[in-house]
Amino acid sequence: MNRLKLLIISLFLLTACSTEELPEGVLDQQKMVNVLTDMTVIDGYMSTLMYTDTLRTSGKNYYATVYKNHNISKAAFDKSLKYYSMQPALLDSMYTRVTKKLEAKEKTLNKLQMKEQIKTFQKAPK
Repeated sequence: MNRLKLLIISLFLLTACSTEELPEGVLDQQKMVNVLTDMTVIDGYMSTLMYTDTLRTSGKNYYATVYKNHNISKAAFDKSLKYYSMQPALLDSMYTRVTKKLEAKEKTLNKLQMKEQIKTFQKAPK
């Protein structure tokens, strides 16, 4: 009987926790995943370049473009990242989704590149 009570209380607490509303100004998970995906692309691009003061300035511009494209502010992104960082398991699952989105983008780009190579090969003089 005690186990049943414990199970019911546990389920109630788990359900209550999972429906917790986000604090004001925190991006929902899907929007955050989309922003993190774009940020990761920018980070990857910038890591291929030589670090200079110009790169640091242009990097800020790249990030500002992501904020603008997603209709958010840097403050909202920072607040959201801080919020999700306090929940490591949730943030990890979000980064897993980011990775899947990036892999899908890479696959699409590889297909496009392959098509272009085939076109170029077919047009080449024989």
